Amino acid sequence: MDCRDDCFSTGTTLRPGGQGKAGKPSSPDGLKDCEIMKFSANKSVRFLFFAAVFFFDSLHAFVLASAYTRGELNTMSVYERVSPSVVNITTQTCDPESYFCVVPPSTGSGSGIIIGADGTIVTSYHLISRARDIEVTLADGRRLPGKVIGSAPDDDLAVLRIEPGAQPLTEIVLGDSRSLKVGEKALAIGNPFGLGQTLTVGVVSMVDRSIKTDAAVLRNVIQVSASINPGNSGGALVNSSGELIGMNTAILSPTGGSVGIGFAVPVHRIREMTPGMLYNYEKWLSWAVLAVLLFLVARRLANA
Repeated sequence: MDCRDDCFSTGTTLRPGGQGKAGKPSSPDGLKDCEIMKFSANKSVRFLFFAAVFFFDSLHAFVLASAYTRGELNTMSVYERVSPSVVNITTQTCDPESYFCVVPPSTGSGSGIIIGADGTIVTSYHLISRARDIEVTLADGRRLPGKVIGSAPDDDLAVLRIEPGAQPLTEIVLGDSRSLKVGEKALAIGNPFGLGQTLTVGVVSMVDRSIKTDAAVLRNVIQVSASINPGNSGGALVNSSGELIGMNTAILSPTGGSVGIGFAVPVHRIREMTPGMLYNYEKWLSWAVLAVLLFLVARRLANA
């Protein structure tokens, strides 16, 4: 049924001259008015439909939000923003007493933090110190080879580089660890026991701690209550704003697992050490000095 049928549904027939049997208008103006009425009705229906959809979407979001506390919503929001910046690191390590790696290499796992969209990753030095091969697994599932480009053993820091290709990486936002207060919320994200993208939550237990590990004495580290286990080394410690405040590095435990005493290298130390690890001027300078000394010794022997 078209507009003509809708407007003249009383059985009126149209006659030349503009009048029907019942005297109702059959002119084009009458049909035009009918079309305007139908358009307005359809527009109102569409408006009511979209208004209803918006209302029920808002109601659904409100119900979901009311199901969680403000702290839970903050934790979930921080995890969604930060987790893409945390990677899993798998290493193949040869026995130092095995020449040419005849004995099958052992496998280790840990975590890393993307600090540069170009593929720059910071991690724990003890994780990669004797690694023959390094594989980095991103949050999206990509597996890429990693290469060590710098290290600072005294701070248990190392920098890796991967080639991400055309797909961009999400670098973490660096925060301020110098102004940390005991009691602040602290969230740890890492790869404990090979279980990637694991989140634990706690608080800053103390700042400026000094601890002795198997390899070095780490000074001015952050003590946290968030559960940190083997494999969390190199992972991110962030605040409630999703900013990096430290890199998880060690635990104090009589059992080997978490007892709520973990330690992280503060982010201000990472800021200070990363440029030197990236460009490693000291290494090239030491090689240059050694070359000059060898040249001088060789010339003196030649003149003797």
